[in-house]
Amino acid sequence: MLNDKGIMVNHWGKSSVPDISKIETKLWFYFLAGSYIDIGCEAFHIGQVELIGMNDPYKDHWAAILTKIREYASKHARRNWVIIDAHVPYGGMVKDGISLIDFNSFPLRIKETPEKPREGKIEANYLDGIYNKSKACVTPSGWNCQHLPFLVEFDNFGRSQTPGEATLDSHFIWGWDEISWFSLQDEQYRNNWIKYAYNRIRQIDPNGHLQMPGNRMITCPNETNGYYHANTKSEACPVGYSQEETIKEVWNNP
Repeated sequence: MLNDKGIMVNHWGKSSVPDISKIETKLWFYFLAGSYIDIGCEAFHIGQVELIGMNDPYKDHWAAILTKIREYASKHARRNWVIIDAHVPYGGMVKDGISLIDFNSFPLRIKETPEKPREGKIEANYLDGIYNKSKACVTPSGWNCQHLPFLVEFDNFGRSQTPGEATLDSHFIWGWDEISWFSLQDEQYRNNWIKYAYNRIRQIDPNGHLQMPGNRMITCPNETNGYYHANTKSEACPVGYSQEETIKEVWNNP
């Protein structure tokens, strides 16, 4: 499944990125998709498609395997369809004017506010954020759009060498990945920030939507076994960070 020239091999320590141009990689993706469809799953995130597509500049291999997955879904999925998204650093996964995925996904790309230690905000045109960059296309289900809808997530990828300190113009925010930074805030700030992010994203780009952080791995010191959980903290579930009611409020009052 790995690239013959060693590209992206051991890219993350001992972890390597599979090469979608290899038949073994396509078979593995097809096996996973079919297995999940068979147990009732209807939506898949297929990861960092540009890295996995390191040897697929025209997206021919991606188109081939995703077509096969959709064909399987048309016969075996509960609604004869599967929704597919991916991490798209260049605004989409478009081939010949048609998107290979149903919606785009990308990190929030939170910007530090140096004058307010530990705080962060969302701005258009910050680093490689996707805001206002999601491409025009015909969707897999056949409708046209000027900008494919997208989700932005609280990214998780590690910490800087100086966690807690400002890291201006960096993917880190105050030295942490996005969800670790978020988990370190007090409960009221977390609740307020979810409301802020939800509204701010719609203000910057109405095609964007906030992916709520239900359960995410974190890399900061914690008492929750390395995970952020949005559920309300209680005696029965003491590992919650208590954003459950805020998420309900946002969804119930769009």
